[in-house]
Amino acid sequence: MTGIRKIHKAAFFYEIAGPFKIDEVPTSEEVPPYGLLVKTRSVGICHSDLHLWQGDYKSIGLPKSLPWIVGHEIVGTIAKKGSLVPESLREGTPVLVYAWQPADENDEIVAEGYTQLASRRRRYAFDIEGGLQEYIVVPHYKYVIPLEGFEEIESIAPLGCAGLTTYNAVKKIRKYIRPDDYILIVGLGGLGIYAVQWAKVLLPEANIIAVDIREEALQFASKIVRDVVYTKVNANTIEIINKITKGRGVRAVIDLVSNNNTVPIYSKILATKGVYNLVGLMGHEVTIPTQILIRKEIALITTYTGSLADQINVIKLAKSNKINYKEIISERFKFTEEDVNKAFNKLKEGKILGRGIIVF
Repeated sequence: MTGIRKIHKAAFFYEIAGPFKIDEVPTSEEVPPYGLLVKTRSVGICHSDLHLWQGDYKSIGLPKSLPWIVGHEIVGTIAKKGSLVPESLREGTPVLVYAWQPADENDEIVAEGYTQLASRRRRYAFDIEGGLQEYIVVPHYKYVIPLEGFEEIESIAPLGCAGLTTYNAVKKIRKYIRPDDYILIVGLGGLGIYAVQWAKVLLPEANIIAVDIREEALQFASKIVRDVVYTKVNANTIEIINKITKGRGVRAVIDLVSNNNTVPIYSKILATKGVYNLVGLMGHEVTIPTQILIRKEIALITTYTGSLADQINVIKLAKSNKINYKEIISERFKFTEEDVNKAFNKLKEGKILGRGIIVF
Protein backbone atom coordinates (compact mmCIF):
# COMPACT_ATOMS: atom_id res chain seq x y z
CA MET A 1 0.00 0.00 0.00
CA THR A 2 2.13 2.83 -1.32
CA GLY A 3 1.87 5.93 0.86
CA ILE A 4 -0.58 4.22 3.23
CA ARG A 5 0.64 3.28 6.68
CA LYS A 6 0.10 -0.37 7.66
CA ILE A 7 -0.76 0.77 11.18
CA HIS A 8 -3.00 3.74 11.92
CA LYS A 9 -4.41 5.51 14.98
CA ALA A 10 -7.93 5.09 16.34
CA ALA A 11 -9.74 6.60 19.35
CA PHE A 12 -11.32 3.92 21.58
CA PHE A 13 -13.28 4.06 24.80
CA TYR A 14 -12.63 0.97 26.91
CA GLU A 15 -15.49 1.34 29.37
CA ILE A 16 -18.83 3.13 29.39
CA ALA A 17 -18.24 6.86 29.93
CA GLY A 18 -14.54 6.13 30.37
CA PRO A 19 -11.78 8.21 28.81
CA PHE A 20 -10.96 7.93 25.11
CA LYS A 21 -7.53 6.53 24.35
CA ILE A 22 -5.75 6.60 21.01
CA ASP A 23 -4.22 3.26 20.07
CA GLU A 24 -2.78 1.75 16.92
CA VAL A 25 -4.74 -0.69 14.74
CA PRO A 26 -3.89 -2.47 11.46
CA THR A 27 -4.88 -0.66 8.29
CA SER A 28 -6.90 -2.91 5.98
CA GLU A 29 -4.72 -4.13 3.13
CA GLU A 30 -7.69 -5.66 1.31
CA VAL A 31 -10.17 -3.32 -0.35
CA PRO A 32 -13.31 -4.96 -1.84
CA PRO A 33 -13.56 -4.81 -5.67
CA TYR A 34 -16.25 -2.12 -5.47
CA GLY A 35 -14.87 -0.64 -2.26
CA LEU A 36 -12.66 2.18 -1.10
CA LEU A 37 -10.15 2.88 1.63
CA VAL A 38 -10.84 6.41 2.86
CA LYS A 39 -8.32 8.53 4.76
CA THR A 40 -10.27 10.49 7.37
CA ARG A 41 -10.13 14.30 7.28
CA SER A 42 -12.83 15.22 9.82
CA VAL A 43 -15.51 13.63 11.97
CA GLY A 44 -18.55 15.40 13.41
CA ILE A 45 -19.34 15.03 17.10
CA CYS A 46 -22.95 13.87 17.31
CA HIS A 47 -25.25 13.34 20.29
CA SER A 48 -25.76 9.74 19.10
CA ASP A 49 -22.03 9.16 19.65
CA LEU A 50 -22.39 10.73 23.08
CA HIS A 51 -25.29 8.37 23.89
CA LEU A 52 -23.19 5.36 22.80
CA TRP A 53 -20.27 6.48 24.95
CA GLN A 54 -22.49 7.13 27.99
CA GLY A 55 -24.22 3.75 27.72
CA ASP A 56 -27.66 5.19 26.94
CA TYR A 57 -28.18 2.55 24.25
CA LYS A 58 -27.24 -0.47 26.37
CA SER A 59 -30.89 -1.59 26.39
CA ILE A 60 -30.71 -2.15 22.63
CA GLY A 61 -27.31 -3.83 22.74
CA LEU A 62 -25.09 -0.88 21.84
CA PRO A 63 -22.17 -0.54 21.81
CA LYS A 64 -21.75 -4.09 20.52
CA SER A 65 -18.48 -4.61 22.35
CA LEU A 66 -15.74 -2.81 24.24
CA PRO A 67 -13.42 -1.19 23.40
CA TRP A 68 -15.34 0.71 20.73
CA ILE A 69 -14.83 3.47 18.14
CA VAL A 70 -17.58 6.05 17.58
CA GLY A 71 -18.03 8.63 14.83
CA HIS A 72 -20.46 8.45 11.91
CA GLU A 73 -20.24 11.93 10.35
CA ILE A 74 -17.18 11.27 8.22
CA VAL A 75 -15.33 13.25 5.55
CA GLY A 76 -12.11 12.06 3.97
CA THR A 77 -10.17 11.44 0.79
CA ILE A 78 -9.90 8.27 -1.25
CA ALA A 79 -6.62 6.56 -0.35
CA LYS A 80 -7.10 3.33 -2.29
CA LYS A 81 -9.81 1.97 -4.59
CA GLY A 82 -11.01 -1.48 -5.54
CA SER A 83 -10.51 -2.92 -9.02
CA LEU A 84 -14.13 -2.28 -10.07
CA VAL A 85 -14.44 1.32 -8.87
CA PRO A 86 -15.06 3.75 -11.78
CA GLU A 87 -12.23 5.92 -13.10
CA SER A 88 -14.25 9.02 -12.14
CA LEU A 89 -13.47 8.30 -8.48
CA ARG A 90 -9.74 8.94 -8.28
CA GLU A 91 -7.35 8.51 -5.38
CA GLY A 92 -7.22 11.82 -3.54
CA THR A 93 -10.87 12.68 -4.30
CA PRO A 94 -12.53 14.27 -1.24
CA VAL A 95 -15.72 12.47 -0.19
CA LEU A 96 -18.43 12.37 2.45
CA VAL A 97 -19.16 8.84 3.64
CA TYR A 98 -22.85 7.93 3.80
CA ALA A 99 -22.96 6.27 7.22
CA TRP A 100 -26.35 4.52 7.07
CA GLN A 101 -25.46 1.62 4.82
CA PRO A 102 -27.51 -1.57 4.52
CA ALA A 103 -25.85 -4.92 5.13
CA ASP A 104 -28.18 -6.62 2.63
CA GLU A 105 -28.71 -4.93 -0.73
CA ASN A 106 -31.65 -7.26 -1.46
CA ASP A 107 -33.63 -5.94 1.48
CA GLU A 108 -37.15 -5.00 0.33
CA ILE A 109 -37.16 -1.68 2.17
CA VAL A 110 -33.77 -0.81 0.66
CA ALA A 111 -35.15 -1.54 -2.82
CA GLU A 112 -37.85 1.05 -2.08
CA GLY A 113 -35.13 3.64 -1.48
CA TYR A 114 -35.02 3.66 2.33
CA THR A 115 -31.38 2.69 2.71
CA GLN A 116 -31.28 3.97 6.30
CA LEU A 117 -34.09 1.62 7.40
CA ALA A 118 -32.65 -1.71 6.24
CA SER A 119 -33.55 -4.76 8.29
CA ARG A 120 -29.85 -5.51 8.58
CA ARG A 121 -27.66 -2.45 8.79
CA ARG A 122 -23.99 -1.57 8.52
CA ARG A 123 -23.96 1.81 10.25
CA TYR A 124 -20.65 3.32 11.25
CA ALA A 125 -20.33 3.66 15.05
CA PHE A 126 -23.43 1.52 15.65
CA ASP A 127 -23.16 -1.79 13.78
CA ILE A 128 -19.47 -1.48 12.96
CA GLU A 129 -16.73 0.64 14.48
CA GLY A 130 -16.87 4.29 13.54
CA GLY A 131 -14.83 6.98 11.91
CA LEU A 132 -12.69 8.27 14.78
CA GLN A 133 -9.69 6.63 13.17
CA GLU A 134 -7.31 7.59 10.41
CA TYR A 135 -8.62 5.13 7.80
CA ILE A 136 -11.93 3.38 7.18
CA VAL A 137 -13.09 0.89 4.56
CA VAL A 138 -16.25 1.65 2.57
CA PRO A 139 -17.50 -1.61 0.97
CA HIS A 140 -19.10 0.04 -2.08
CA TYR A 141 -18.21 3.29 -3.81
CA LYS A 142 -21.87 4.29 -4.17
CA TYR A 143 -21.86 5.12 -0.45
CA VAL A 144 -19.50 8.05 -0.84
CA ILE A 145 -20.49 11.44 -2.25
CA PRO A 146 -17.67 13.35 -3.98
CA LEU A 147 -16.96 16.80 -2.55
CA GLU A 148 -15.01 18.32 -5.41
CA GLY A 149 -15.71 22.02 -5.83
CA PHE A 150 -16.07 22.78 -2.12
CA GLU A 151 -13.67 25.35 -0.71
CA GLU A 152 -13.32 23.65 2.68
CA ILE A 153 -14.49 20.10 3.23
CA GLU A 154 -13.97 19.55 6.98
CA SER A 155 -17.12 21.53 7.87
CA ILE A 156 -19.24 19.24 5.69
CA ALA A 157 -18.93 16.24 8.04
CA PRO A 158 -22.10 17.00 10.11
CA LEU A 159 -24.15 17.00 6.91
CA GLY A 160 -23.76 13.20 7.10
CA CYS A 161 -26.17 13.04 10.05
CA ALA A 162 -27.35 16.36 11.49
CA GLY A 163 -27.82 17.98 8.09
CA LEU A 164 -29.24 14.80 6.55
CA THR A 165 -31.70 14.05 9.35
CA THR A 166 -33.13 17.56 9.44
CA TYR A 167 -33.40 17.72 5.65
CA ASN A 168 -35.53 14.56 5.69
CA ALA A 169 -37.55 15.83 8.67
CA VAL A 170 -38.49 19.04 6.87
CA LYS A 171 -39.12 17.21 3.60
CA LYS A 172 -41.58 14.90 5.38
CA ILE A 173 -43.83 17.74 6.59
CA ARG A 174 -44.06 19.54 3.23
CA LYS A 175 -47.35 17.96 2.19
CA TYR A 176 -49.05 19.32 5.33
CA ILE A 177 -47.95 22.93 4.88
CA ARG A 178 -50.03 25.61 3.20
CA PRO A 179 -48.92 29.17 2.36
CA ASP A 180 -48.47 31.35 5.44
CA ASP A 181 -48.68 28.41 7.87
CA TYR A 182 -46.47 28.35 10.96
CA ILE A 183 -43.82 25.71 11.66
CA LEU A 184 -42.35 25.18 15.13
CA ILE A 185 -38.81 23.81 15.50
CA VAL A 186 -38.07 22.58 19.01
CA GLY A 187 -34.41 22.59 20.00
CA LEU A 188 -31.51 24.59 18.56
CA GLY A 189 -28.71 22.22 19.40
CA GLY A 190 -26.63 20.32 16.86
CA LEU A 191 -29.64 19.68 14.60
CA GLY A 192 -31.82 22.73 15.08
CA ILE A 193 -29.86 25.30 13.07
CA TYR A 194 -29.81 22.93 10.10
CA ALA A 195 -33.57 22.36 10.49
CA VAL A 196 -34.29 26.09 10.48
CA GLN A 197 -32.27 26.49 7.29
CA TRP A 198 -33.92 23.55 5.53
CA ALA A 199 -37.34 24.95 6.46
CA LYS A 200 -36.43 28.21 4.75
CA VAL A 201 -35.14 26.36 1.67
CA LEU A 202 -37.90 23.75 1.28
CA LEU A 203 -40.84 25.74 2.69
CA PRO A 204 -40.23 29.37 1.73
CA GLU A 205 -43.95 30.16 2.01
CA ALA A 206 -44.09 29.18 5.70
CA ASN A 207 -43.39 31.15 8.88
CA ILE A 208 -40.79 29.64 11.19
CA ILE A 209 -40.71 29.73 14.99
CA ALA A 210 -37.79 28.15 16.85
CA VAL A 211 -37.53 27.56 20.60
CA ASP A 212 -34.79 26.49 22.99
CA ILE A 213 -34.18 26.59 26.72
CA ARG A 214 -30.79 28.29 26.27
CA GLU A 215 -30.43 31.97 25.48
CA GLU A 216 -26.96 31.39 24.04
CA ALA A 217 -28.33 28.84 21.56
CA LEU A 218 -30.98 31.31 20.39
CA GLN A 219 -28.35 34.02 19.97
CA PHE A 220 -26.03 31.69 18.03
CA ALA A 221 -28.82 30.58 15.68
CA SER A 222 -30.07 34.10 15.07
CA LYS A 223 -26.65 35.13 13.74
CA ILE A 224 -26.73 32.35 11.15
CA VAL A 225 -30.40 32.30 10.10
CA ARG A 226 -32.47 35.47 9.98
CA ASP A 227 -36.21 36.05 9.43
CA VAL A 228 -37.07 33.45 12.07
CA VAL A 229 -38.91 34.08 15.34
CA TYR A 230 -36.64 32.80 18.12
CA THR A 231 -38.23 32.27 21.54
CA LYS A 232 -36.73 31.11 24.82
CA VAL A 233 -38.68 28.38 26.56
CA ASN A 234 -40.37 29.51 29.77
CA ALA A 235 -43.70 29.20 31.56
CA ASN A 236 -45.33 31.49 28.97
CA THR A 237 -44.02 29.81 25.82
CA ILE A 238 -47.39 28.45 24.67
CA GLU A 239 -49.04 31.82 25.25
CA ILE A 240 -46.27 33.54 23.29
CA ILE A 241 -46.59 31.14 20.35
CA ASN A 242 -50.36 31.53 20.28
CA LYS A 243 -49.89 35.29 20.18
CA ILE A 244 -47.38 35.01 17.32
CA THR A 245 -49.77 32.81 15.31
CA LYS A 246 -52.80 35.00 16.23
CA GLY A 247 -54.46 31.97 17.78
CA ARG A 248 -54.14 29.81 14.67
CA GLY A 249 -51.55 27.52 16.20
CA VAL A 250 -48.77 25.86 14.24
CA ARG A 251 -49.30 23.50 11.32
CA ALA A 252 -46.23 21.42 12.08
CA VAL A 253 -43.85 20.69 14.94
CA ILE A 254 -40.38 19.30 14.28
CA ASP A 255 -39.26 18.08 17.68
CA LEU A 256 -35.49 17.65 17.88
CA VAL A 257 -35.69 16.77 21.58
CA SER A 258 -38.71 14.43 21.82
CA ASN A 259 -39.12 13.91 25.54
CA ASN A 260 -41.77 14.54 28.18
CA ASN A 261 -40.73 18.18 28.42
CA THR A 262 -41.64 18.77 24.79
CA VAL A 263 -44.21 16.39 23.30
CA PRO A 264 -47.06 16.89 25.83
CA ILE A 265 -46.58 20.66 25.67
CA TYR A 266 -46.06 21.49 21.99
CA SER A 267 -48.68 19.07 20.71
CA LYS A 268 -51.26 21.34 22.36
CA ILE A 269 -50.61 24.21 19.97
CA LEU A 270 -50.97 22.21 16.76
CA ALA A 271 -53.71 23.34 14.40
CA THR A 272 -56.33 20.86 13.19
CA LYS A 273 -54.92 18.43 10.59
CA GLY A 274 -51.40 19.39 11.63
CA VAL A 275 -48.38 17.12 12.00
CA TYR A 276 -45.98 16.32 14.85
CA ASN A 277 -42.61 14.98 13.69
CA LEU A 278 -40.56 13.20 16.37
CA VAL A 279 -36.88 13.39 15.49
CA GLY A 280 -34.81 13.75 18.67
CA LEU A 281 -33.66 10.81 20.75
CA MET A 282 -33.44 12.65 24.06
CA GLY A 283 -36.26 10.67 25.67
CA HIS A 284 -36.65 6.88 25.74
CA GLU A 285 -40.42 7.06 26.25
CA VAL A 286 -42.83 9.97 25.90
CA THR A 287 -46.42 10.65 26.89
CA ILE A 288 -48.62 11.19 23.84
CA PRO A 289 -51.76 13.31 24.47
CA THR A 290 -54.07 11.12 22.41
CA GLN A 291 -57.24 13.11 23.21
CA ILE A 292 -55.79 16.20 21.51
CA LEU A 293 -54.22 14.34 18.62
CA ILE A 294 -57.28 12.26 17.77
CA ARG A 295 -59.85 15.04 18.06
CA LYS A 296 -57.81 17.27 15.74
CA GLU A 297 -56.70 14.39 13.48
CA ILE A 298 -53.08 15.26 14.07
CA ALA A 299 -50.58 13.15 12.13
CA LEU A 300 -47.79 11.72 14.30
CA ILE A 301 -44.71 10.85 12.26
CA THR A 302 -41.06 10.09 12.95
CA THR A 303 -37.76 10.67 11.17
CA TYR A 304 -34.68 8.48 11.41
CA THR A 305 -31.83 10.15 9.51
CA GLY A 306 -32.21 10.02 5.69
CA SER A 307 -31.72 7.90 2.58
CA LEU A 308 -28.76 7.82 0.22
CA ALA A 309 -30.82 9.89 -2.25
CA ASP A 310 -31.47 12.45 0.51
CA GLN A 311 -27.75 12.58 1.26
CA ILE A 312 -26.91 13.29 -2.36
CA ASN A 313 -29.48 16.11 -2.41
CA VAL A 314 -28.10 17.56 0.83
CA ILE A 315 -24.62 17.80 -0.70
CA LYS A 316 -25.98 19.32 -3.92
CA LEU A 317 -27.85 21.99 -1.97
CA ALA A 318 -24.82 22.72 0.21
CA LYS A 319 -22.64 23.06 -2.88
CA SER A 320 -25.07 25.62 -4.33
CA ASN A 321 -24.86 27.57 -1.04
CA LYS A 322 -28.50 26.98 -0.11
CA ILE A 323 -27.45 26.52 3.52
CA ASN A 324 -24.65 27.89 5.65
CA TYR A 325 -22.76 24.79 6.82
CA LYS A 326 -19.52 26.58 7.73
CA GLU A 327 -20.58 28.99 10.48
CA ILE A 328 -22.52 26.21 12.24
CA ILE A 329 -19.13 24.74 13.17
CA SER A 330 -18.35 26.56 16.39
CA GLU A 331 -15.54 24.32 17.65
CA ARG A 332 -12.74 22.39 15.98
CA PHE A 333 -10.79 19.80 17.93
CA LYS A 334 -7.59 17.96 17.02
CA PHE A 335 -7.35 14.19 16.77
CA THR A 336 -5.47 13.83 20.05
CA GLU A 337 -6.48 12.10 23.28
CA GLU A 338 -6.72 15.43 25.05
CA ASP A 339 -8.95 17.03 22.42
CA VAL A 340 -11.20 14.01 21.81
CA ASN A 341 -11.94 13.79 25.54
CA LYS A 342 -12.41 17.54 25.72
CA ALA A 343 -14.87 17.44 22.80
CA PHE A 344 -17.08 14.74 24.30
CA ASN A 345 -17.09 16.28 27.74
CA LYS A 346 -18.03 19.68 26.35
CA LEU A 347 -20.87 18.09 24.37
CA LYS A 348 -22.02 16.25 27.49
CA GLU A 349 -22.09 19.52 29.42
CA GLY A 350 -24.04 21.29 26.66
CA LYS A 351 -21.17 23.69 26.00
CA ILE A 352 -20.93 23.26 22.23
CA LEU A 353 -23.16 25.64 20.31
CA GLY A 354 -24.02 24.57 16.78
CA ARG A 355 -21.71 21.74 15.87
CA GLY A 356 -18.21 20.57 16.77
CA ILE A 357 -15.86 18.55 14.59
CA ILE A 358 -12.63 16.64 15.11
CA VAL A 359 -10.07 17.48 12.42
CA PHE A 360 -7.32 15.02 11.47
